[in-house]
Amino acid sequence: MNRTATMLLWVALSSSALAYGQAPSFQDLMDPAVFSKAQRGMLLEDASVDGTTLRCVTTGAVMSLDAATGEAVFRQRIGHDRDLVAVRFSRSLAEPPELHAKSDGLVLASLASPRVDIRANGDSLFMFHVHEPLDVVIKRRIDIAFVSSDMSNVLLLDEWGGFGIYCSDKTLDNAFDRFGPITARYTLPADAVLWIAVCPPKPYDWPRSVTDNVVWHWSRETSYPPDETLASWAAEGNIVLLQSEVMLWKDWNLAFEPRLGEAEFARVRDTIHRNGMRFIVYTSPGYFFKGTPYEPYALNSFEDFKGWPPCRGLGDNIDLFMAEITRVMAQYKPDGLYFDGQYFDNPAALYALARRTRDLLGEDGILEWHSTTALGSGLCCLPQADAYVDFILRGEGRDSAYGSFDYLRFFVSCYNVSNSIGVLCNNGPHPDADLINRALEANCRLHTIVSWFPDTAAMEALNTAYRPKMNLALREQVDRAVDQRQAVVAAQAEALRREYATIEAEPAWSQAVLVETFDALPVAEKVASPANRNAFASRDGALAVTGHAHTYAFLRMPVDHVATGFVVKLKRHTDGGMSWGPAVALQWPDGSLLRVGLRVDGCLQSDINGTQRLAEACAADDWVWLRARWLEHTGVIERSDNGTDFHRVWFFEHGPSMMTPVHAVLVGKVPYNGEAEDHSDPGESGTSFIDELVIY
Repeated sequence: MNRTATMLLWVALSSSALAYGQAPSFQDLMDPAVFSKAQRGMLLEDASVDGTTLRCVTTGAVMSLDAATGEAVFRQRIGHDRDLVAVRFSRSLAEPPELHAKSDGLVLASLASPRVDIRANGDSLFMFHVHEPLDVVIKRRIDIAFVSSDMSNVLLLDEWGGFGIYCSDKTLDNAFDRFGPITARYTLPADAVLWIAVCPPKPYDWPRSVTDNVVWHWSRETSYPPDETLASWAAEGNIVLLQSEVMLWKDWNLAFEPRLGEAEFARVRDTIHRNGMRFIVYTSPGYFFKGTPYEPYALNSFEDFKGWPPCRGLGDNIDLFMAEITRVMAQYKPDGLYFDGQYFDNPAALYALARRTRDLLGEDGILEWHSTTALGSGLCCLPQADAYVDFILRGEGRDSAYGSFDYLRFFVSCYNVSNSIGVLCNNGPHPDADLINRALEANCRLHTIVSWFPDTAAMEALNTAYRPKMNLALREQVDRAVDQRQAVVAAQAEALRREYATIEAEPAWSQAVLVETFDALPVAEKVASPANRNAFASRDGALAVTGHAHTYAFLRMPVDHVATGFVVKLKRHTDGGMSWGPAVALQWPDGSLLRVGLRVDGCLQSDINGTQRLAEACAADDWVWLRARWLEHTGVIERSDNGTDFHRVWFFEHGPSMMTPVHAVLVGKVPYNGEAEDHSDPGESGTSFIDELVIY
């Protein structure tokens, strides 16, 4: 059977498996018939039961589960051989584990009492499906340099590797403690599934990381450049990414039909191939709406453009999307795919998407994920999904986070995490030599963007600071720096523990650098959307801000002092904003941002260098005091309903810029990113109040 026929048969068979609305679940992935074959060289090398001990060996890990103690120990194999984490059940196991299914990609085992099914995948993802309520205690065996989370899902890393914990019910309280003797504790209900993910799951492909270079094209005019333009790109890279979603496809949210016809698509593809390059094209699981209730949101033109449609993160369209990209591969024959908007709300769907797509593309097909947020809205990811992807593109719109080396190292680079090739999404401010050097120290890569051609400062920086280092000598430089940083992880973790303990206490602020009571309008720059006339007034001793729900209207006041925290008193009243609700934001000269505010859904919201968090609730006409304060590495955001008694809402960690002088404070309807930008839907007009602000 030829490749096209095989693909179409696969579509016919798979499309009947799930209907729209049935996203893959943790429980679905326990089935040994699902993803039973090894991919990308990540193998189940051995599985055996010796007495009371189940031992599973994968490419990246060893798990030893002792039924006599009820404890499983997970050991890293790639790069450094060491224990990472131990998982202990609340009671010992009455009988030895029993093996049921085994292939080069997985083993399935079970425990009789308590009733638990265990699946170990070749990519070092270990799954525990409990059939009766069970308490599980998790204890780290390494010092932690970086933590990211999506509710009860947590990823813990140091420079050499680490582990992740993921649960089928991410709303469960995991009692997480980064520093304590017990790292996490889950009370699992019957039918829950807990995953332990060992990092890295595969070796890093160093030769490919320094030889593959993606030429990235995006345009509002065309996605079908002339032959001479395409041919000229061969001097800049060996892979072409045609991203221009609206200009590439007629209906990019509904079907991937070439906008200029199949013959023009073939011309572009064949010209790229004739010039020795490979070719990947835009598709999106999160923005694919055909056959779903979200079809009315489809966008097909830049005319009267009002913003992107809502991205779907659950994976409930996975069968519909897979059928469509299977047709794309069979009919149009690109060398691979670029995914924009993965399933960020469902780790099981994210994992299934990666594995099904890798099966479609084969071992040599190219897959790139644009994954600025991987799981949730922060920096949590699932390395075992990323491991099936060639390039992970991260950082769009997060320029303020580039100053954090931890952001570049642990989230963007993927090195010793998934060991995919991590690429910094530098389509905003052009890279300079300083950013390039920091990116390379973290082992990030850069794409070459067509708009930089031919003679720009970005190309100059690329040609002088980046490309000369794209050789295997970079490996020694990167690993030397990794080992140097690893040598101080324990000391830094202890210093961080002391800092967390310090910030738990009440602040010991000595003086205020700015006090504003808003008894009158302050001397400040008024920054308001054209939709919001007469946005600011002093009313009853408070600042009243009136504006459409999803538009900006704020005062900007210079600060020019090092700050260690602030307190603000807010009332939402009739304001209808979500991420445009009443807020206060501090800006630093390098673009770093800390914002706290209120939303129409009642939630508190924080935005710190592109990471958004939501919590708690407050009534529309209640005054709420929000307090943010920070030390050298850590910070805390707190709430009070009386201005005196505060309780913690969030801890956060930050980069060094917050210890430098603040550039400005923004007060009012401040958007989530601190920019003077409206949403495509302005919403109804409303009024919010800010009564006092003190910066210390």
